[in-house]
Amino acid sequence: MRASLLAFGVFACGFLGLAVSSITLDPSPNAYGWNNTPVTVEITATSTPPTIYYRVNGGPVMIGSSPVSFTLSSEGVHTVEYRDEDEATFKRALVRIDLTPPTVVIRVPEPGGRYLLHQPVAVDWHVFDNLSGVARVEAPAAPGEALDTRSPGQNRFVVVAQDRAGNETKAGAGYYVHFIIEAVWSTGFYLDRVLPKEEQVKVGKGILRARYPLGSEISIAFVLKDFFGRPYVRAFPELTVLRVEITPEEERLPLRAWMRIPFDGDKGFYFLAYSTRDHQLGFYELQIYFGDGQLERIRIELVPAE
Repeated sequence: MRASLLAFGVFACGFLGLAVSSITLDPSPNAYGWNNTPVTVEITATSTPPTIYYRVNGGPVMIGSSPVSFTLSSEGVHTVEYRDEDEATFKRALVRIDLTPPTVVIRVPEPGGRYLLHQPVAVDWHVFDNLSGVARVEAPAAPGEALDTRSPGQNRFVVVAQDRAGNETKAGAGYYVHFIIEAVWSTGFYLDRVLPKEEQVKVGKGILRARYPLGSEISIAFVLKDFFGRPYVRAFPELTVLRVEITPEEERLPLRAWMRIPFDGDKGFYFLAYSTRDHQLGFYELQIYFGDGQLERIRIELVPAE
């Protein structure tokens, strides 16, 4: 689309009649008067001869025959002055070019930051544009308002900003919302059995934490709470059981079982009794995913029944 800025004509002497010079910008500026690409300037004249006098940003006066065309590609507000042979004074047009998107700075949430469920946190971010200025900003919360910590797991805070030239920036910060995890067994751990510290030796790439007789049940239990210490019962924790196969060259963990760990309303905590009846002797890894991105890896050994 071409925008034409026509100057008022002036009467030339004698038979020359009406002489008019005009300027056209391609592409035309937006509603704010800005472009976010280089702009081609074309100046035309109807004088006889069709001579054009022009200068850019206060530089030297240049002379050309109509039409004169040139491109402005650098950022800034450019002043183009022009007249034809019969006009006594220069007319002026402004060409505003902004090629740089606005800057978005997000301080809170911190990228990769970790917050507790329902923790009160005030967001902190700002946007600036050094040339055309900021026209529009979209964000889940304004600076000083509350960060959304209602959803456990990975979350993302995204700010979209557009300057008056139409350049846009989209910036985001991923953050995690976690539970407080508390054990309920007297062992102080998520399992009902724990080896003495001196027996917790390295097995493969993990530390052996417990031994169970083959065929027995492994009781897993814990409580999930929010920032205020209130129990959370709507999570979906999972248990993955992997068999540990260790060779001199590598360690393999083929999948043995996967299941949910339900909330037991009678007990008041998440509880699962995992049976080892159809297992083999040897080492296993229990991976407890709590439903908020936190993962506990527990290496155990199944030994002959007493």
